Amino acid sequence: MVVTPAGRAAIEAAAPRHVATVRWLVIDPLSPEELDTLTVLCERILGRLEVDPP
Repeated sequence: MVVTPAGRAAIEAAAPRHVATVRWLVIDPLSPEELDTLTVLCERILGRLEVDPP
């Protein structure tokens, strides 16, 4: 797969709004404790991606 210069420009143009939206939807509503829990859960899930399924 190759990203064309136009495609890269589109990604770069969309990135700031995408990041702001994700932050607004996912990060900002959570307390520090909830963010810690989310971190633990995400790390556990990501760890499973590194091994072969049963």
